[in-house]
Amino acid sequence: MSGSGAYSELVAELLKWLRQNDRPEGAWFLDEGAPAPLEGMQAPSAPPAPAENAAQPQTEPQPQTEPQAQPQPPSQPAPAAVAAAAATPAAVEDDDPFAAECRTFVSRALDSIAGHDRDETLLPGLLAAEPATDPEAALASLRDEVLPCTACELHTSRHNVVFGAGSARADLVIVGEAPGRDEDLQGEPFVGRSGRLLTKILAAIDLAREDVFICNILKCRPPQNRDPLPPEVLACEPHLTRQLAIIRPRVICCLGRVAAQTLLGTSVSLGRLRGGVHFYRDIPVVVTYHPAYLLRNPAAKRDTWNDVRKLKALLEALAQSEGKGTGNHA
Repeated sequence: MSGSGAYSELVAELLKWLRQNDRPEGAWFLDEGAPAPLEGMQAPSAPPAPAENAAQPQTEPQPQTEPQAQPQPPSQPAPAAVAAAAATPAAVEDDDPFAAECRTFVSRALDSIAGHDRDETLLPGLLAAEPATDPEAALASLRDEVLPCTACELHTSRHNVVFGAGSARADLVIVGEAPGRDEDLQGEPFVGRSGRLLTKILAAIDLAREDVFICNILKCRPPQNRDPLPPEVLACEPHLTRQLAIIRPRVICCLGRVAAQTLLGTSVSLGRLRGGVHFYRDIPVVVTYHPAYLLRNPAAKRDTWNDVRKLKALLEALAQSEGKGTGNHA
């Protein structure tokens, strides 16, 4: 290739990247590890990143990297009746080409939810159970029960039980894998760099941390941040189930391969789980990348941005279809 041809190709790639990231609400794509400058071009200067007070859990060896996202099936026209109920979130403008894809996702998701056969034998039945009259008090009482838990061996090495944080009346519960080092030390979920990135992602779809409930499958940190072991999940899952029974969210969002596979009881890859709606004890579940993975692989931020915009659209559609003031979400 000639020198001028190579230069033109580099310029075209740079312009493509700039166009992908020119939306104000997508600013979180540009921090925490933007793409390296193209060869032969001067990278713009950036202010130095703030120093961390403590090492992050992601600096330790990871058991497995996240799988690469697989291509999603092409969008098909949605039924007119369902499409009418599909909302477009504030993060998606009408002239955004992604808006049509987002509406199609919501239409399919609503069809899947409407056609899902609820299992009334599930204990505690979650959606069939009577909602707590005072979810804040019920969640606080459960927290007092969980903090001294010794149901598995992890209690011998933990500093703190990380119960979870957020609204007891949240429409959305975000579930990660397990606490990391900072979370273990502070007793709060998703702190440090990955936590700040999660806060930015939520803000981009007009949600604050206090609007949602954030927790993990395990409440105690596994040594060296290894994957949860089956006995640990078995011991800890009742805590998560009771949290969900109190909060009664409209949707669960799993962050990362381990959280998704563990919660859904599947070995299906993250790439195949993304882009669809699944169910945990009759509650709709969507899946996207873990913020810690995005810090190591910034190229996946674009896919995550699409995932969370679809998530917000689904939340708005469900709120519209169920009516405000139902359940715990008054």
